[in-house]
Amino acid sequence: MDGDKAWHKYFSDEAKALDAGKLPAQTLPQIIDQAVAKFADKPALTTILPTGADTTVSYAELRDHAADFASYLREDLKLAQGDTVAIMSPNCIGFGVASLGISMAGCVGTNVNPLYTPTELEHQLNDSKAKAIVIIDLFGDKLDKIVANTGVKHVITLSIVDFFPTLKKMLLGFVLKRVRKVIPNMTTQNTKLADALARGRKHRNGADVAAYTKGITGTSVALYQYTSGTMGRSKGASLTHHAVLTNAEQARLMTADVLKEGEEVALVALPLYHITAFVLLFVSGLKVGGHGILVPSPRPPSNVKTAFEKYRITWFTGINTLFAGLMAEDWFDPKLFSGIRFCASGGAAQQTGVAQKWQDQTGVEILQGYGMTEVAGVLTLNPPGQNRLGKVGVPVPGADVRIVDDAGQELPVGEPGEVIAKTPSMMTAYLDNPDATGEVLKDGWYYSGDIGVMDQDGFLEIVDRKKDMILVSGFNVAPNEIEDVISTLQGVVQVGVVGVTHEKTGEAPVAFVVRSDEGLTEETILATCRETLTNYKIPKEIRFVEDVPVTLSGKVLRRQLREDHFG
Repeated sequence: MDGDKAWHKYFSDEAKALDAGKLPAQTLPQIIDQAVAKFADKPALTTILPTGADTTVSYAELRDHAADFASYLREDLKLAQGDTVAIMSPNCIGFGVASLGISMAGCVGTNVNPLYTPTELEHQLNDSKAKAIVIIDLFGDKLDKIVANTGVKHVITLSIVDFFPTLKKMLLGFVLKRVRKVIPNMTTQNTKLADALARGRKHRNGADVAAYTKGITGTSVALYQYTSGTMGRSKGASLTHHAVLTNAEQARLMTADVLKEGEEVALVALPLYHITAFVLLFVSGLKVGGHGILVPSPRPPSNVKTAFEKYRITWFTGINTLFAGLMAEDWFDPKLFSGIRFCASGGAAQQTGVAQKWQDQTGVEILQGYGMTEVAGVLTLNPPGQNRLGKVGVPVPGADVRIVDDAGQELPVGEPGEVIAKTPSMMTAYLDNPDATGEVLKDGWYYSGDIGVMDQDGFLEIVDRKKDMILVSGFNVAPNEIEDVISTLQGVVQVGVVGVTHEKTGEAPVAFVVRSDEGLTEETILATCRETLTNYKIPKEIRFVEDVPVTLSGKVLRRQLREDHFG
């Protein structure tokens, strides 16, 4: 680790000595191989449903299934090393199998939000050049609408009841399909994951799975992880195997005193398609031999009730709204949380009041962190035992964080400025987007667009954002994307979108519309947004105004718009 920083006093000698170039595993296939060598028969992943029905695979079984899927991709579908395969799935064993299988095939994964609209899905599939997609059967009809407009040639469907015993799988599947009627009829030709694994298993008998990753190194791209920005549609951050594994190691070093190898049971309620859960729970869990309890959806909060009742959870990462929601449940019992050794919060800002109430009621402190897709996960975290409410912690081992002015000059301690970072887990670029890449990567530093203050001990506080991004329940929402959708309506003259404080989601988008037709209603605008945008991007409010302030070039002056209407 270069130099001596104020925050190094919170690090162990091992953390101080981190050499990201000498990690025991340099690729994701190596990490699962190492996990199996240590934890073969230990439980790796469990899918648990709100009813309490659950099923588990061991580390050895997880690797075998992943190898079967890798063989299916390479031998049956004839995909090549470096081809992109998308996963559009909630938390379940199938996600883990598919994700590891993609990396074992030497392919590149791209995680898709299952709540995306067909339009959003189409953009990511085309932008990432996906040739195949693994999609949850619950949303197969979304793919039907746009697959012909993409380069996707192969479709694999999975179910949240995959890997359950045969009879139970049949019963649960019948209830979902025929009773609850939540699985739509899918017209696109597809292969069920179970069938794909069976076919891959036959191929694997004569195939050399290790050969699929020949030439794959830590510098090879593992993931195109999509993130919204200020320039409209989402962009794919190119994350290498090295970036993903380094961030998982940075997190492990920060938590080594509280998380014990082979002993942890992690509740995975945050979505695995999001970088936080993917790297800091799934991959980090593989590193330490953890048992991941996968909850397909934590909404409503009662969906996690059976997970806490059936398993003694020791590792829990959530967001502010989940912690607040759990405490409001009538079944909330502090005893259910008494086994937690590490509890973290990321994504949206953690409200101090909620964190204090949680600690008062459970005896467990919430350690807030700060990160982003572009650094493959976490950048700063409150050290266990050194928690400072309202702060997002100190830089993780190997990372350097500075506060700079508009000219890029470092500011004195205590002065607010833009947060910039240099860390070995950084993305290489935004996929096929050099302009956007150049805006945030400068001389080896990532410019976050967030305004922060760092104290004399290296603890960071985020006080504002320089970018226009709206942070809704931990998800980045680009105002431009919402404006583009609303602007397509007849009668819209101007539109500007800003984020405002919201009690439940941290922030929420509000759209200001100048209309030429009084017949254009709020409901008409919202209906159009629902057709094109996923739920968290839909404005909470539409305000009709006489004018939207813009620059000479037509760019919306969001700060002025916010000040004019919210002070």
